[in-house]
Amino acid sequence: MAPPRPRRHAAPERAMRSLNRGERALAYALAGIAGFVDGVGFVWLGGYFVSFMSGNSTRLAVAVAGGAWEQALFGLGLVALFIGGVAGGHLIAARASGEQARIRRLLLVEALLLLVAAWLFRIGMGGSAIPLMVLAMGMANAIVAPDGQGFAVTYMTGALVRIGEGIANSKTGARRTILPWLVLWLALVGGAITGGVLSLRWGGIVLGLPAAALLALALAVRTPALKPGAGSGTGSGDGPWQNHPPAST
Repeated sequence: MAPPRPRRHAAPERAMRSLNRGERALAYALAGIAGFVDGVGFVWLGGYFVSFMSGNSTRLAVAVAGGAWEQALFGLGLVALFIGGVAGGHLIAARASGEQARIRRLLLVEALLLLVAAWLFRIGMGGSAIPLMVLAMGMANAIVAPDGQGFAVTYMTGALVRIGEGIANSKTGARRTILPWLVLWLALVGGAITGGVLSLRWGGIVLGLPAAALLALALAVRTPALKPGAGSGTGSGDGPWQNHPPAST
């Protein structure tokens, strides 16, 4: 009997493995920012999310079951906005001339959305800020896209699945690192704690902090002139803000 063929890695696993060091750092930063924004949104909305659409989908379903149609429509609206943010992010990315331009453009648009949201909170129009936050969170998932594959940075169910699979596989000899997924999860949780604590004290205006972080990331992205053979993505500190990404294989 022929031995079983090794199972192919799922798309998220391949995506994580294809990231170089700089791109992973960007993913961790975006996860932390997403956690911060979701923490602010959760506090303001009292139990709904601006990035975790599985939770909103469950709340939508429970609202339908209980006949709370206004709450159901609100949850559906959040889901629709998130999908629109993802789609809009990929459409914006498709118009970019290169990888660095794509990342920079999406970072700047996301920063702008959060800056406007912070200003709306500042003038007492927090309700109008929520759609911008949801759009920004959907768009964030189009930023880290190795080999054209979207990489989720605003929700962690998939990351936790990869951690569980890694633990199981380590006992069968098929070692798969869980550290990148664990760091991704910790980044989001840490961001959510920070966003929740600061928003409870100062309100939604604290969205200016993740907006500033996104602007700093956008400024860090640059496309230097490379020497022949450079840009292999293997040196320390490599990433989209220092070298061209490696060619896809």
